[in-house]
Amino acid sequence: MQILLSTIFKYPHEGGLSTHISTLKAGLEELGHEVDVVSGSDFRGILDFLTIKAPSRLLNQLSLGKGQWFGDRRRSSLLFKKLKLVHENYDVINTQDIFATLASRQLKTKTVQTIHGYYTFEAISRGAVDDGSSYAHKFKRSERYAYKTADELVCVDQRLKQYVKHESGREAFTIPNFINTHLFNVSNDQVNSIANKHDIPIHKNLLLVPRRLTEKNGVIYPIKALKHVIQTNPNVCLIYAGSGEMTEELKSLVKEENLGNYVKFLGSVPHEDMIALYKLSQIILIPSIHTKGVEEATSIAALEGMAAGKPVVASSIGGLKELIQHEYNGILFEEKKIDDLTNHIIGLLNNREQANKLGEQAKEYVSQNHSHIQAAKKFVEMYT
Repeated sequence: MQILLSTIFKYPHEGGLSTHISTLKAGLEELGHEVDVVSGSDFRGILDFLTIKAPSRLLNQLSLGKGQWFGDRRRSSLLFKKLKLVHENYDVINTQDIFATLASRQLKTKTVQTIHGYYTFEAISRGAVDDGSSYAHKFKRSERYAYKTADELVCVDQRLKQYVKHESGREAFTIPNFINTHLFNVSNDQVNSIANKHDIPIHKNLLLVPRRLTEKNGVIYPIKALKHVIQTNPNVCLIYAGSGEMTEELKSLVKEENLGNYVKFLGSVPHEDMIALYKLSQIILIPSIHTKGVEEATSIAALEGMAAGKPVVASSIGGLKELIQHEYNGILFEEKKIDDLTNHIIGLLNNREQANKLGEQAKEYVSQNHSHIQAAKKFVEMYT
């Protein structure tokens, strides 16, 4: 088959959506299909700045949400022009966001939309749109329209499927998130090279938060837990691999709690470097929270931590509780419960046998249930 993956967002970029595209592309190609990507990166540079970024910033100063609305619609329009030129060469267009779906709906090629999250609620959660505003309602209407006009819908967890059913009345397929497990066969030399590149203190017990620094990812809670962890386990380092609007707030809290010697912010990290960071870490933390209607899907970061053979400590919400079986292939704790998070971290640091067992069982689980080849076969079956 000839398959086109499309999104209004830049590709590649930091975050799970970009990883999803790369991993699905690799799986489909391994099965013998031809796959291309059209994304927001195809209208970069001066065009992107003059026609999207600059006007969006100005409009947002006038009214919060107006710039986001303008920018997303403008990207959708530019994407449509790209798709119009090439769509007849493909059997199916698999869109990755609602505005990519709205761009492709006028074309003859069949459209499948993969739904990764709650578009409107996530815009509200990150502060791009005010809850209850006219722009929030516009985003919600666009979201529903995209769900209703795509030829088929795919959700990455059951809660999203229920959400889509509620919003559009349509049934969606569920294909949980997946990863390329082959990428985790890295040598010690490669791991050490990445450690040197990012100045990782490998002599310490590393607690990794592989998340964008945004509210819904609960990234503030590991710092709040850390001040208790170091009382019994001082040889630790909390590492944040990601960027986002909460960066300065987190750094201020670290300074306020006098934790500067125990926390390291790496900023955006190339995905190829992340594999080594997982391997170097003792515990992976996915402390997501439910906020403004947003709830974590089947986290790719959690899957990658598990595939690296590491114990993952995650909030018991959304797709995470579908993915992790408590005390079998990971640890679940009630969101925002700092005491529970602290106790689980300390427990794993003090009981390496349990930590190793959880990691081994997590790796086996991901290999059997979340490989990119298995997922690609499901997508092909649906495309067909």
